[in-house]
Amino acid sequence: MKTILIVDDEPPTRKVIAAALAKQGYKTLEAEDGLEGARLATEKLPNLIISDVYMDNMNGFMMVEQLQSDPSTARIPVIMMTSQAQGAGAWQADADVEYLDKGFSMAKLIETVEKVLKRAK
Repeated sequence: MKTILIVDDEPPTRKVIAAALAKQGYKTLEAEDGLEGARLATEKLPNLIISDVYMDNMNGFMMVEQLQSDPSTARIPVIMMTSQAQGAGAWQADADVEYLDKGFSMAKLIETVEKVLKRAK
């Protein structure tokens, strides 16, 4: 069973995503900000991280930078959720980071999760 870490500062968003992923057979972990996300990713080594960009304490970009600097977590693929995916263009060059514009459907999320996990094999 693949494990997916969901990092978002809005509990309802985390819960909806976790429920949708659980229905697809994924195990989920939840973190409320990048600091907790980085800690959980290091401890649990999930197969995938789905993260918001803008959060207090540590934003999604900072979390990804920290994880990519650690050999044990550097290759964990990440899906970044943002309302400003186009503005995040500098990060598009990273093969391990995928972007989803907020307002996405759960079907689009599942499709993206499956694509990223397949590519990460």
